[in-house]
Amino acid sequence: MIAGKAILKRHPVQRGVAGADDAGRRLDNYLLARVDVPRQVVYRWIRTGQVRVNRGRAKPSYRLRADDEVRIPPHSPEGPARPDSPLPDIPIPILYEDDELLVVDKLAGLAVHGGSRIRFGLIDVLRQHRGEDEFLELAHRLDRGSSGCLVIARSRSALLNIQSQFRKRAVQKTYWVLVAGQWPEHVREVRQSIRINRHHARHRKAMVDEAGKETYTRFRPLEQFEQSCLVEACIETGRTHQIRVHAAEAGHPVIGDDRYGDRPVNGWARKQGFKRLFLHARSLGFAHPANESKTTVQAPLDAACRKLLASLRDETADPSL
Repeated sequence: MIAGKAILKRHPVQRGVAGADDAGRRLDNYLLARVDVPRQVVYRWIRTGQVRVNRGRAKPSYRLRADDEVRIPPHSPEGPARPDSPLPDIPIPILYEDDELLVVDKLAGLAVHGGSRIRFGLIDVLRQHRGEDEFLELAHRLDRGSSGCLVIARSRSALLNIQSQFRKRAVQKTYWVLVAGQWPEHVREVRQSIRINRHHARHRKAMVDEAGKETYTRFRPLEQFEQSCLVEACIETGRTHQIRVHAAEAGHPVIGDDRYGDRPVNGWARKQGFKRLFLHARSLGFAHPANESKTTVQAPLDAACRKLLASLRDETADPSL
């Protein structure tokens, strides 16, 4: 004890070596499991290059391979501690559950995981509420503003299996989207390359660019209203903001999209009390990792989406009937 202050013990630089069980695990999740520091500290380490994988920089989303060497910076476990207060009691609807998987209904506005500007995400809430689960990992991602089916792995083998199916485009992903205007019958497939502009003035933004990555979306109109249309969108690729960009490029942006959408249309939706992005992961179809049986899970629309559709149907109803 010096001058009334405790001497904080600091861990020196550590060199972790990823084992076979770590293969396929995200770098950020690997670090969070090894060190007792706040999540935002881990992301700051990665962002500033203090964390190195095989002596090089890596992104938080980097998937480790067996025998990767990970540099972990010096840190104090007594340093800025994790919040003592529990995370908010946010109900996470479970759509499907067995020993290998959970499929949950992600709420619109809830990020799937925490980050440098987000204190917590769905996976953090789920881990807090299901303390009996020793292993819970996101098998894929959904935009923060979207809702619907999200797969959570309950074992390392299930995680690697589902991620492999996503990479091979073997997962059937169907979304329900409300778009502005009358969706044209002839627009059923969109094949455009998308590039991420990471230097946008305000935020990361995707844009159509031949130099980008290939994307493919199939659209099918489900229900037409006077000034909008409910559309089914099936994607084989899974690029950032793919459906939102393709819909906007077709001239029919997603209702509630403040990044690629139409401001007057979004203003109209807010006047109806609708304050979210109308992008819903309606269903997922995949081969079960335990026995390869075909498994399909559906998520119902939330109350806000159902209410908006009901009001649109009232507007288009024939008053003479």
